[in-house]
Amino acid sequence: MVLRIAVPDRGAVGAAARALLDATGYGTSPASLLAGPTLLGAPVKVFELPERDIPMYAAEGGLHLAVTGSLTVDEASVSVPVALGLDVGPHELALFTSDPAVRTEGDLQGARVATPLPNLVRRHLATSAIAARRVIPLDPTEHAVALGIADAVAAVVDPRVEPTGALRAMRRLARVRVGHLVVVEGRTPRDDVTRLVKAQVLARLRAAGTASGTALLQYDCPTSLVEETTGLVDSTRPPEVTTLTSSWSTVRLLVERERTEGVVELLLDLGCREVITFVPRDHRTGRGDGTPGGRGAGSLPAPRALPPETGVPSGRFG
Repeated sequence: MVLRIAVPDRGAVGAAARALLDATGYGTSPASLLAGPTLLGAPVKVFELPERDIPMYAAEGGLHLAVTGSLTVDEASVSVPVALGLDVGPHELALFTSDPAVRTEGDLQGARVATPLPNLVRRHLATSAIAARRVIPLDPTEHAVALGIADAVAAVVDPRVEPTGALRAMRRLARVRVGHLVVVEGRTPRDDVTRLVKAQVLARLRAAGTASGTALLQYDCPTSLVEETTGLVDSTRPPEVTTLTSSWSTVRLLVERERTEGVVELLLDLGCREVITFVPRDHRTGRGDGTPGGRGAGSLPAPRALPPETGVPSGRFG
């Protein structure tokens, strides 16, 4: 039996997914062969599919694994199990327009918006109290404004680089949502060999998807400061917030490693406590990234309970 893996056929997410799979040695490019020359002839078949269809193929059992964007999983009308949430492949759904009448996001009141992720866009506009006339499911969307189909588009782009194609000449209005690569599971292989190959592929994807340039911050802060403190960093993954008491919360978020010290100082200045940093483990070497005995992010402690008599966390760790 052959392990069936899917990646998006195009776009920023597709490029990131193919590069990640190549890094494991299970991709389809010459670079993949160089990354894993001993895997030549491995029982793996890689399919390049429209990204919007990948969750459906996985849910219906047509795939064993798929590397896709977290936004696509959030958008999907079917539920698929996420085997791995990776720290690579950052992307964002953002609003663009070339219509001179649309200068800000607020000008989308009564407008038409074309996007490959209509459910996420509808939720965003509703949250922003913007009643668009119509959200149009369309992929690709880049030429929708020029063709008169829409007044604006919401497209998935890589925030680290300048937009390409028709988006390059358009104005960016606002970010809708950020995402990252995930690995979703479909059908369970029936034979032992394919199950073993699946386990090996997941292990390599986990290793290749460990962000070597990030650290995980955990801290306690007044709940009223959660929005301000999480806004100090531009993370590819949303922060995790756990309520400790009615007035205090524990927050976990990813931060660029070179910015960690500065962010910690800002957090302490704002009155945060119990600030702890964790470095993701590099599974390719089996050691903490450059640090003997490094502690992996997977070993994070559970949020701490506060002393009932004070309601304020004590102690401080830099």
